[in-house]
Amino acid sequence: MDTSYVVKFIYSGEAATVPLLHNWSFLDLCNSIRSRFPDLIQGKFMLRYIIPPDSTSCFLESEVDMRMIFRNLVRYNSDFVEVFVTDLPSSSESVVSNTVCEDSSTMLEENDYLGCYRAEAPKSYMTKGWESYIHSEGQKFEGGVVEFRDKLRKYAIEIGFSYEFVRNDKVRVIAQCSKKHSQGCNWLVKAHLCRANGFFMIRMLVNVHTCHGVIRLQKSKMMGSKVVKSIVLDKIRANPNKKAIDIADEIKSDYGLDVAYRTVWYGTELAKTALHGDEAESYAQLLWFSESVMKSNPDSRIAIEFHRETHRFQRMFVTYGAWMKGFQSCRPILFIDATFITNKYKGQIIAASAKDANQGLYPVAYAIVDSENESNWRFFLEVLAEEFAKHPMRRVTFISDRHVGLLSAFPRVFPNNPHGFCFRHLMANLSDKFPAGSYLKDRIPYLFMCCAYSRTPEMYQFNMEILRSEGGDIVAQFLEDLPKENWCMAYFNGERFGEMTNNLAESFNNWVLPLKSLPILDINDGIRVKSMASIAARKQDAQEWLSELCPAIEKKLKENLEVGRHWRVSRSDTYVYEVHCQKYNSMVNLETRFCSCGEWQLYSFPCSHALVVIQQHGSSPYLYVNELYKVEKYRETYSFPINPLPSISKPVHDFGRDAVILQPPLTRRPPGRPRKKRFRKRSEKTRVIKCGRCGKCEGHNRKSCTAPI
Repeated sequence: MDTSYVVKFIYSGEAATVPLLHNWSFLDLCNSIRSRFPDLIQGKFMLRYIIPPDSTSCFLESEVDMRMIFRNLVRYNSDFVEVFVTDLPSSSESVVSNTVCEDSSTMLEENDYLGCYRAEAPKSYMTKGWESYIHSEGQKFEGGVVEFRDKLRKYAIEIGFSYEFVRNDKVRVIAQCSKKHSQGCNWLVKAHLCRANGFFMIRMLVNVHTCHGVIRLQKSKMMGSKVVKSIVLDKIRANPNKKAIDIADEIKSDYGLDVAYRTVWYGTELAKTALHGDEAESYAQLLWFSESVMKSNPDSRIAIEFHRETHRFQRMFVTYGAWMKGFQSCRPILFIDATFITNKYKGQIIAASAKDANQGLYPVAYAIVDSENESNWRFFLEVLAEEFAKHPMRRVTFISDRHVGLLSAFPRVFPNNPHGFCFRHLMANLSDKFPAGSYLKDRIPYLFMCCAYSRTPEMYQFNMEILRSEGGDIVAQFLEDLPKENWCMAYFNGERFGEMTNNLAESFNNWVLPLKSLPILDINDGIRVKSMASIAARKQDAQEWLSELCPAIEKKLKENLEVGRHWRVSRSDTYVYEVHCQKYNSMVNLETRFCSCGEWQLYSFPCSHALVVIQQHGSSPYLYVNELYKVEKYRETYSFPINPLPSISKPVHDFGRDAVILQPPLTRRPPGRPRKKRFRKRSEKTRVIKCGRCGKCEGHNRKSCTAPI
């Protein structure tokens, strides 16, 4: 039947119901609307429609939209559609609408003759749908009073008015126009709670303003932090460290609204709390997290220490069984360091990381502590040693930044393991002892680098004499408590694989950077999820590798092969050769994998001299590359997955009367805005800013430039 559907037209608080015929066109619909509301002017109104139970409003502008109405009626098994009629703004009067004009092809726009002075086309903002959030009596809000208040604010912002509450509680909300007393405006909305289903319903709506100045403005009193929270939730979920100033710019561009920085900042904080929960409550869920991880990931270890009387959190250690098993196929070297946490309760993350066969970051264990001191370092190393004892572990080399607390704790826990100091930090500390601008500030660190990279004791002694003679007492005092076995390649008593710096630990710090401002539970779960995804992705990538070596190592091998292609080789014995370079000769023994330059022994990777000899010997270079650099080991590393958790948002367990509910640590928040970035040392190089206006490098940019041009 042609009268099986019904359409309700709503315009300026008035409504009319008519049958919706199957053969109606878009023009027929527009004519029917004009017949019901004679005050409407052709081409000066806009249409949107809603098909219950879906509360989303859709544009109605063409024949295509008209056909979609009939399709959606069948889809939702409905026979009713609501059409909202809205007057176009007065600024659009000179522009004829292409959607509701009977013969738009015969009309010409004035803008066509204005050239570069023509008016810009109006932008469609993301607030466009807000005008239909409040539309009729009987409208339901499944989200209860929270959803009703949120949509009421957004509706007021888009229409361009403000309101005040007459009554506002969880059961009933009554709001009236803020100009009720000054201009006698009749706008009013009353809504109450339906106890049967928990919905909020509009019981009474007078949706007509009798006051003056109802127009959408760029600045609205109703645009508070709660509205900001609702529109930035997805942005904060994708990037928890998104800056408030960037969000304010996006709100201006996408929503056409000017919002104060303070309002945006509070809105982002509310969004973070809504996404990640209260930070204090996050500590209470740590015990559940620990139990769930060790249940779903066997051989994992989470050790949590807290005060027995107050149940205040002190520190925790975390490692996954997949990490420990995968580490067996990595080089036996760990990079350890600490990085700060920037959430409400602060703290430090102590981490131990390794390099996989492709030179990639591979986490092994971490701990969350209150500060970087001897007690916490000892706690971390002792639990790590216990985990090493459970696996057939090799002799592991440690590289660190030489923190005071670590220097005291390390020999007590790992007395027989080599401990290398980060050369970059040592060189920075030595450079700080000389005044800025002096010749020795750059000269002494260079000489120290020559000593550190010395591959033979003779080379070390030669470079050390020059360093001491030029550095004087400052260098002598610096080297007094610095054993050469910890920083010089020639005297190091373990396998260092050529690693002279602790840069990999800095890579871990950057890896967890987006998580450091989150509550402690989200930090732990964020690390778990990132590692779980990384293991799965790298395992998938490795299946496509066809070479014997990992890509990064294959590239290095080819570079070393190119260096000595023009060198001559003389044979001395079955496996002993002499390589004649341009400036010197080197002796290579293939049987013992020895080169007189020292690089093969120190890096556990064939140097250019060795590769020339290997080719002369008629062997394959791959036979002389350490197994830990090969694709097979890489695949073994990532063959152990981290299993998902059933539910990270599960509430705290009910442990009964003797339940242990962890409390956050006692900390005192420092005054001022929390600092998100660490203080850089003077020796660390920073990017030089060049002004885009004056072209000078004087520490300012185009915006702050005051130089005369």
